[in-house]
Amino acid sequence: MHTDEAVHAVKFAELLEEGYYKYDPIEFHGPTLNYFTLISAYLSGEKTFTEINEYTLRLVPAIISLMLIFFVLTLIDKNNFNLILIIILLLTFSPVVLFYSRYYIQEILLVTFTYSSVLAFYKYFQTKKKLWIISSAILTGLIFATKETSIITFFSATGAIIVLWVLNKDIRKSIHIKLVEILLFLFVFALISALFYSSFFTNPSGIFDSILTFGNYFNKAGNNIIHSKPWYYYLNLMLLTKNNLLFYTSIPISIFSIIGIYFSFSNKHKISKRIFFQFIAVFSLLQASIYSIISYKTPWLVLNFWVGFLFLAAFGIFEIQKLLKGAKLKHLMLLVILLVFIHNLYQSFVTSFQYPYQAENPFTYSQPTPQVIRMSNKILNITAAKKNTLIAVIAKDNDYWPLPWYLRKINNVAWYNYVPDKIYKFPIIITSPNFEDEIVNKLYSIPPPGERNLYLPLFDKRLTIRPSVEMLGYIQKDYNDLYLRLLDGKSLK
Repeated sequence: MHTDEAVHAVKFAELLEEGYYKYDPIEFHGPTLNYFTLISAYLSGEKTFTEINEYTLRLVPAIISLMLIFFVLTLIDKNNFNLILIIILLLTFSPVVLFYSRYYIQEILLVTFTYSSVLAFYKYFQTKKKLWIISSAILTGLIFATKETSIITFFSATGAIIVLWVLNKDIRKSIHIKLVEILLFLFVFALISALFYSSFFTNPSGIFDSILTFGNYFNKAGNNIIHSKPWYYYLNLMLLTKNNLLFYTSIPISIFSIIGIYFSFSNKHKISKRIFFQFIAVFSLLQASIYSIISYKTPWLVLNFWVGFLFLAAFGIFEIQKLLKGAKLKHLMLLVILLVFIHNLYQSFVTSFQYPYQAENPFTYSQPTPQVIRMSNKILNITAAKKNTLIAVIAKDNDYWPLPWYLRKINNVAWYNYVPDKIYKFPIIITSPNFEDEIVNKLYSIPPPGERNLYLPLFDKRLTIRPSVEMLGYIQKDYNDLYLRLLDGKSLK
């Protein structure tokens, strides 16, 4: 369970157990992830934090990501079946999309709502049915209610519209939206946004906080040293990763997406098809530029523009296939396409299943290691043998995540970013190494007569719960003896 997933899981637990959610404009992003998880928890019959599991949480982004496939399918007709099929295959077998579609974070929701909204609006452009403009408005409201980076989405979409409007007179002639439909779109958008941010009108201040949060975001995006990366970070991330564990590249998809951009601005297609792919091209390029300029970078942010490039790559493949004359060339192109899909499928397997947490994987980001499970399992076994065991977890700057998730079934856990004087009252102590000397000193110098205990190492070595984040443990001797007797009893059986 990634640290960010664990943090969001703890936030969701408040809503699950207390039945109330209050939007925090400083942390945790928007409320949609929490409210949609209520549905998953309800269907699973889970009512407390201790009952929920990874499946319940990760089912939410996994299911919501399928919405994009549904909206792609709404565009299918007898003339574009192959194009739609290629788009779906590229989206389904994209390694980065597959990897993050199972992450319990907001990004896949944001991206799904974004491109689904574009598709719904394009459907309105084709049919002029109000159902589609209402659908697009609902999705746009969900975009805003998902994450504060939606401001980049809206800025890029507006910029793409302005660019195409200025440069293409055919677009100016063909697009006609009535004022009543614009007002309908804005009303539905505002209603959906307000519903979520106000916690369904139980916290009206959340609506104002949803605007105030942008000040915090701009400050964080420009001044966060931990997540600061150079402008070419996403290029390196997606184009090529080569190390002693794996080889990853998306160069073939990138080439096809460039070809797709070229064809989207050719004049051989009717305006309805050109306007869609032109918008996707400008929209995705603007997002890629903005996310590259901003120093704050995490690998999952690449989804915001990479999904657009997948649409363009599919269009490029489709157009090349149409241009080729002769059976041999068509068969050769079919072989190339097949190899691209097989390559994507293989890379999806490697990144999502074979090496899902290793640092060499381009999509992992301070990923927890299996040692965090080893640590938590041992603690859970000890507390199962000795009920109500007090546990202290100490880490500088509260950097003990994702342990709160793995220890959620234990009631008596105290979390510290310093060493309390009462540390000797805790039979089990988990700490980062920088507090080791202070803990040892307080364990044997502070306790009054009769309350001093002998502590033993809980683990045979320091355990790395995340890259460069080590933890060690201490346990009172009598608790350790009880645990060993329990193990001996199990082995005798």
